[in-house]
Amino acid sequence: MKEVKTVPLGFTYAGCFLGAGYVSGQEMWKFFGSFGKWGYAGFVIAISFFVALGIMLVRLTQMTGCEKMDYLLVPWNVPWLRKAAGLIMSALLLSSTVIMTAGVAALLHQLYSVPEWLGGLIFAAIVMLIVLLGISGMLRAFSTLIPILVGATVLFAVIAFCKYGMHDVFHITKTNTNPMTPNWLIASLTFVSYNLLGGMAIMAPVGKFVKKQRTVYIGIALGGIILTGVAFSVLGSLAIYPAATEAELPMVALASRINPTLGICYGSLMLIAMFCNSLGALVAVTTYVEQKKPSLMKKKKLICLGLGVFIWAASLIGFGDLVGTVFPFFGYISVIYIVGIVVHFIREKKKEKTPEV
Repeated sequence: MKEVKTVPLGFTYAGCFLGAGYVSGQEMWKFFGSFGKWGYAGFVIAISFFVALGIMLVRLTQMTGCEKMDYLLVPWNVPWLRKAAGLIMSALLLSSTVIMTAGVAALLHQLYSVPEWLGGLIFAAIVMLIVLLGISGMLRAFSTLIPILVGATVLFAVIAFCKYGMHDVFHITKTNTNPMTPNWLIASLTFVSYNLLGGMAIMAPVGKFVKKQRTVYIGIALGGIILTGVAFSVLGSLAIYPAATEAELPMVALASRINPTLGICYGSLMLIAMFCNSLGALVAVTTYVEQKKPSLMKKKKLICLGLGVFIWAASLIGFGDLVGTVFPFFGYISVIYIVGIVVHFIREKKKEKTPEV
């Protein structure tokens, strides 16, 4: 595989997080918008962590030459902790794919009245077939689809602002009732924690193809700018029309309110987001399995079939309920591994500065 350049790196990093929850408004509202104006402060903190820790991760793969996620997350030689990191990471990525599948099912039902069980089944089958393309296929998909997704999301926000005005963009009423995220700061840090663990798992095998330090800094920063632009577009749009937050897919509901055709267009964009996020998550899981148990990859088709059935069945729980419970849960238990990344990065930087004797 060829060297990963700055722009593809930025789009790939942003693509790790631009899934159904992010683009639909469900995730943005639960973790930020529901806390009123302080939600914006929470997002600034979150995006700062995203950029800083993303740079640390990719630089770690450069400094250590290691792409195994459990070793990057746990700098200490504690086998059970590394094994736990791999299991938690895999569980989070699978949960993320379940949520994306539930989001597709809700979307197809909301727009076209397709039964949710059928929409989820079709999506799970398509993703599991395409995941066989591996890392190179994921990078090509992200570089092609994420620019379209970002540009269209910002354009939609402009349309919403023109119709409803921007006077309420920074005057959001606090509506949070989730006991797992009692205040804006905890919500922000929880959002960072679960997202980064999943994102780092996707980026770890990509990092070995990034050769230059400058590419890391500029590429990850570009990813942060992309994420900020989409987040402001989503939060700003929902702030001026908060009634849409009652829907399973708030941004689709708002788009449909403006114009039914626009709702269908935004729904199509969400399908792109869900596809990219699910593809990235499952490529990371299969790559991890391949690293740990190479012999199992001889049965890759059978494994993908089993994963597809599990993902579809679990997605029947429902999109909104999953976002509000599964993500905060993983956020809390992922903190130790975020700390591990920071400690590991500091150790490797010290080694770089210490001359060999």
